[in-house]
Amino acid sequence: MALKGKTLRAKFEQVLLFAGEPQIVLLSGPAGSKVVAVAVNLEGMEYPFFGAQMTEDQFVEYLRERFDLRYLLTKPDMKRHFLFDLASGEEGYVHLVRHKLTPEDAETLLPDAGLFAREHTEKVKLPALQGRSEETFGIDGKWDLDEFSKLYGQVTDLYAVFSSVDAFLDEQASIDKRQKIQDAFLKPFEGGGSYVSLYKSLTSVQSKSARLDVQGIAYHSPGYVKVKGQTKPLSEVRELVNHLEENLVEIEKYYKSLYELLKQNSLLRMPSERFQSTGVMADRVKISTQALAEALEAYPYDSILKMSAGNPLIAAKVTLSVFRRGKRLLEFFLEGRVSYDAPSSQK
Repeated sequence: MALKGKTLRAKFEQVLLFAGEPQIVLLSGPAGSKVVAVAVNLEGMEYPFFGAQMTEDQFVEYLRERFDLRYLLTKPDMKRHFLFDLASGEEGYVHLVRHKLTPEDAETLLPDAGLFAREHTEKVKLPALQGRSEETFGIDGKWDLDEFSKLYGQVTDLYAVFSSVDAFLDEQASIDKRQKIQDAFLKPFEGGGSYVSLYKSLTSVQSKSARLDVQGIAYHSPGYVKVKGQTKPLSEVRELVNHLEENLVEIEKYYKSLYELLKQNSLLRMPSERFQSTGVMADRVKISTQALAEALEAYPYDSILKMSAGNPLIAAKVTLSVFRRGKRLLEFFLEGRVSYDAPSSQK
């Protein structure tokens, strides 16, 4: 089969699914793009493949199982499809030929619906996915459905703060990426501030590979909630919960002291831009926040202040919010309904 049309030279990365011979493969295109392709039946080629070009973000979303392979190949965000013979590759590169996907040939080229990334036989070797691990919350007792959302919400919010700090401090991060993170951190406090919008804002600028995913839920008791995300922020959430459990009474004293300071000086609802970042009051807020941060032990106050553009009021409000979410998460543990060990029947 002689292929005609615009061509693309792509680097062969790896096989994703092998069943006697390669069935799904991954290639790298220009500017960090990816090409995912499936084996098809076409005459005139030794190993014919049909594929689509997409951004790395969309490929990561596929790996996170936000959609199946058929959807990925039908709606690639770069809107380009290709045919190629894998056997024609030279020195690790393959020449792809543009192909317009039509309704007539879609059923012969596209895989069946319901094939998700978990069906891959080979582990994906993608730098963006390095440093991810799973965390399992064992659950027991009686639960209302909305309580599962509350549990996941506290974990997600705390994870968003810790992972955003890591991304902001990453020496390899571009200036543009750092600015987006800081903007997401500052914007919710304009006009007084909304903690809900803060966490949503931070999550929205996370890279797809850094976001927290639900890997599994067993609603019965004993059951579990399993999540997957970056190892470091997940471990920081665990450390916070453990530290609060051991020192809650003492930490609450520092929380109440900071909260009362802001309340008595009408700072709780004050827009961040109206607060003077230097002066006596700024120093008092900073000292009280540092005391709470030190009591929390592993809390990255200096980094939070830096992300706050040096505004002590923003750093104070975030620190108060982190404590409250940590305490709400701890309550599930104190009730005996959540643990960091999956029930024996689930292991």
